[in-house]
Amino acid sequence: MLRLTRSGHRPTIDVLNTHTGIAASKHKTGSDKFYTLFAEFVRAFEESGEGYEVGYLDGNPTEVTRAYWAFLNCIKDEVARVDVVEASD
Repeated sequence: MLRLTRSGHRPTIDVLNTHTGIAASKHKTGSDKFYTLFAEFVRAFEESGEGYEVGYLDGNPTEVTRAYWAFLNCIKDEVARVDVVEASD
């Protein structure tokens, strides 16, 4: 399970919130690619450095950097709006 022990790493928190917001939304749905790329980001992030490489946007690109950008860049094409049809009694 992903746990952030260092508070205040806004880019990582934003990625987690984006994923959670879409997963919980009644108005948006993510594709299989969306969920796969998120899982790849989480795996890379958890396995990085001594765990949770928070400097992945600084310096030379790492696997975490690439996974982060792959996930963010997929949102435009891999998240769709859904029309919610309410059930009538």
